[in-house]
Amino acid sequence: MDRKDLAHYLDYCSEILSPTSKLAALYLEGSVDHVAIGAVNEIEGWTSGLMGKIWQKIMILDRMAMGS
Repeated sequence: MDRKDLAHYLDYCSEILSPTSKLAALYLEGSVDHVAIGAVNEIEGWTSGLMGKIWQKIMILDRMAMGS
């Protein structure tokens, strides 16, 4: 896989995380179950963390492309 394909792959990976987080929040809409709310908060935290790591990798790829 070349840099361009890898960058597209990572971009798609980050895009799939956003609806995952949103679906978890929609599942809870109107709920007062504190355990479920905590689980959704964890899912949102995990997806945010993963998206940050993915974007770091994309930025590294961009820097590598600029250096070559």
